[in-house]
Amino acid sequence: MDRLLSVENLSISFRTDEGPITPVQGVSFGVDRGRTLGIVGESGSGKSVSTKALMRLLPGSASLSPETRMRYRAKNGETVAIETLKPRDRALRRLRGGEIGMIFQEPMASFSPVYSIGNQMIETIRLHRGLGGRAARDLAVEMLAKVGISSPETRVDQYPHEMSGGMRQRAMIALALSAGPALLIADEPTTALDVTIQAQVLDLMRDLQRDLGMAMIFITHDLGVIAQIADEVAVMYLGTIVERGPTREVIRRPLHPYTRGLLEAIPAIDRLDARLKPVPGDIPSPSQRPSGCPFRTRCPEAVPGLCDRAAPRETAVGEGRAVRCHLHDAARAAA
Repeated sequence: MDRLLSVENLSISFRTDEGPITPVQGVSFGVDRGRTLGIVGESGSGKSVSTKALMRLLPGSASLSPETRMRYRAKNGETVAIETLKPRDRALRRLRGGEIGMIFQEPMASFSPVYSIGNQMIETIRLHRGLGGRAARDLAVEMLAKVGISSPETRVDQYPHEMSGGMRQRAMIALALSAGPALLIADEPTTALDVTIQAQVLDLMRDLQRDLGMAMIFITHDLGVIAQIADEVAVMYLGTIVERGPTREVIRRPLHPYTRGLLEAIPAIDRLDARLKPVPGDIPSPSQRPSGCPFRTRCPEAVPGLCDRAAPRETAVGEGRAVRCHLHDAARAAA
C-alpha cells in the first residue's frame, strides 16, 4: 500500500484549572492513498481532537507528547513532520487545505456569515491553486456542480443562511475539495442531516473519492455509516483505539466488548418493535479515567482482579487486525 499519513503514539494533554488532562493517549493509525479510514466512538472518545491535531487546530492550552509522530507524504514527495510545524510556518499553510482538507460537523459554524459561499471558495482556490479571479470563480462553480448543487452559477453568490442544511453541507464539501487535497478529513459530516440527505451525502463522498483518487478519514459515532464508506475502521474509547482492522471483518466478527456494544445499539430494520440496546453507563471524563482497562466500568465481560489492575496491551489478531482487551491477552497466553 502507498502510505499517505502515519500517526504514532499520539497523546494530547490540556491545561485546565483542575490540572492537566489527557483525552488522547498513545493513538496510532495510518491512511493509505485512495483509501478510507473510519474512526468511530461515542462523544468524548477523542475522535475529533485526534484529527484536529493533524491540522494543528488545537487551542493554546493543548500540547503533544514528545513521543508523538505524525508523518504526511506531500504531493511533491517530501515527508512533512506535522508535529513540528508552528502556526506561522508556510508549510502549515500549504498543508491546511492544499494537502489536507477538512469538513466540519456544522457548516454554519465553518462558513463566515458575512461573505458569500463563492467568495470563500474563491479565496481558498486562489491561495492554494494560484488561479486568477475569473478562473477561480469558474472552478468554484464547477465544484458546486460536482457536489450536486443545482444552478451553481446562482448559488455561488448566495450566503450560507440562504441554503438548507443539506445544501450547506454539500457546499462545505465543495469548499474542502476546491483546493485539491490528497487527504480529506470528514468530522461527522452527516450527523445533523435527515436520513435521506445523509444517504445522498455518503453516496456523493464515495463518488468524489473514486473520481479524485483522494484518501479520507471519516469520523462518526455510527458503525452503520462506517460500514457504508470505510475500508478500515478504528474504534476509539476514552482516548485509545480499542480495536482496528478491515471494516467488514470488524463488523462481522467484533473482538472488543465495546465494538459489540456499538453494533448492538444500531436499530434493526427487520425488528422495529425491538427495544434499543444501548451500551450501559456513560463514558467517563478523561480527568476521572478508571484504573486498568478504560472500558471496564461499562464492560459486561470485565474480569475482577485483571481488568481493574492493568491496561491491556494491543494484541495483533490476524492480518491487519488488532484489539486492546485482556480477554484476548488471556487467550493468547493460554495458546
